Amino acid sequence: MESKIFSFKVDGITLAPVSELLSTSPVFNRKEVLKQLKDVFKEDGYEVDERSLNYKIKDGQLFIEGLAVKKEEAKSIGFMTGR
Repeated sequence: MESKIFSFKVDGITLAPVSELLSTSPVFNRKEVLKQLKDVFKEDGYEVDERSLNYKIKDGQLFIEGLAVKKEEAKSIGFMTGR
């Protein structure tokens, strides 16, 4: 099974200080971000493995890291019965 590791920079989602102890991001729709990510890999025949996703903050910027797996066509198995 073919796989790719990726790191996806989510544009516009950066941390801004609220107080000395807290920084927050603007509100965003996680499902819309995942849809953008899936569209990137769809052209090459890969699917994002949602179980592998990690949300990381690097220098105040949100990144999504994970694994994309090549779609494999299902193989049909035929059964023969003899009478």
